[in-house]
Amino acid sequence: MPVSNIRTKIRQEFERHRYVSKLPTIDVLLFNSHQEYQETLNYWKQLTHVLKYFRSEEDKTAALPKNFIQGFLEGRN
Repeated sequence: MPVSNIRTKIRQEFERHRYVSKLPTIDVLLFNSHQEYQETLNYWKQLTHVLKYFRSEEDKTAALPKNFIQGFLEGRN
């Protein structure tokens, strides 16, 4: 996987939360991002955990269900 794809995905994650303005929410987002980063660096995440961020780009049917019942009927947990 090219580095440019990884950078683009990281940028998309930041842009997704661009308009968050509440400080407690920003603190949680920063904590979660730092935790993800540390888990990746320490190799606590397997390859499948890292590739889940790119699954929706490769497989168009991998989108999350719109509600709980739809996911339940599709057999997702």
